[in-house]
Amino acid sequence: MPKVSNVNSNAQTAATALAVALLGAVAATPSPVLPRSAIVELSTVQKYFPQVMREQYSGMNKTAAANPVATRSVLFASGDGSKKVTLTVDCYASGGAALSAFHVAVAKSKIPGIAPISVPVIGQSSFAGRVTRGNATHVGLGAVDGNVVVGATLAGYAATDANLQHLI
Repeated sequence: MPKVSNVNSNAQTAATALAVALLGAVAATPSPVLPRSAIVELSTVQKYFPQVMREQYSGMNKTAAANPVATRSVLFASGDGSKKVTLTVDCYASGGAALSAFHVAVAKSKIPGIAPISVPVIGQSSFAGRVTRGNATHVGLGAVDGNVVVGATLAGYAATDANLQHLI
């Protein structure tokens, strides 16, 4: 089961700054899809995962929990598609709605074979876990802060501390 951690809500975090910026984007966006600028560009991802060569998908986060106000998901992939990095941002109407959605996502991650990964607390709550099936390993990280839930998933990469740190 992924580890769920809590911190004092008065803590200043990078996730809080992201939440404030994204709230402005949501208010200015009549669409349920956040602007592409809500997630880092390919060049930034390549600094940490140089095998990633292309943006395979960018649009609504179809796996967002509950009922977000707006979302964005970007899937970056290696040339042959064997390595993938997925980054997501989901904005909710309130902090309570975001926290509830975060807990739903954590519950959904409780699949057979999931192993928790200890990570520093990010935002109000965070979790990380990995699962390997056959030769495929997936590493997932999620965090909630204010009314924003962010996620990062690696597929085809080893669940090393270095790779996990690149997601944080």
